[in-house]
Amino acid sequence: MKIYQFPTFRIETQLFHTPGAGYDGGLTSGGAQFITPEPGGFGVLEIAPAIIDTEWDAPLASWVMSKIGGQIFRVRLAPSPQIAYSRRRGMAAVPWDNGQTWSNQENWDGDFTGTYSAAALKGTLEVQFDLTGVGPIVSPGHVIGHAYDCYLIDEISYAGDIATATVTTPLRRDFAPGDNCYLRPWFTGRISNGSDVRAPYNNLGHLRPGNIVLYEALVA
Repeated sequence: MKIYQFPTFRIETQLFHTPGAGYDGGLTSGGAQFITPEPGGFGVLEIAPAIIDTEWDAPLASWVMSKIGGQIFRVRLAPSPQIAYSRRRGMAAVPWDNGQTWSNQENWDGDFTGTYSAAALKGTLEVQFDLTGVGPIVSPGHVIGHAYDCYLIDEISYAGDIATATVTTPLRRDFAPGDNCYLRPWFTGRISNGSDVRAPYNNLGHLRPGNIVLYEALVA
């Protein structure tokens, strides 16, 4: 089964949410399944692209517009208020504090990945993860990830840098201690509103695609 990497281009807004327990859908080719229905909700990622002015040289927008017939994408979430480490003020990240001559003691805007510190089974709602090195920066409303799935934090408590969180949606696969806890996760889904995305397309080389709505797909 082919899974496409969603292209990186400037966006204006991005929101991951879990709107309900089911929707009208079906099966995709190659073993990816729409959640129809899924007890506990399903994931949706909404993206509002910014104006793209490089279409003549790199026709990414038209490429995305051509992939709306059930193709599956993996989308790396862009920095947003839902991404814990991406706060510009008071950001807690790893500082350049390594004793080298070029160290400026300032925080750098890089990705930080925690680790899951306890096993959790597919279908459950609670996870435990370790944020040693960055501190307890994750709170309700943030999104974390495991493999290529996203989870919204509903509740969280800390014992030092160890977090215990209740999430939605239910876990899509088993978690093992030591697995990566992504603070800038990936989302796996398909575009559900192709006609809206295509509507603004033109031949002038600069355009703003319509809002892109991706519904979660499960990939074994």
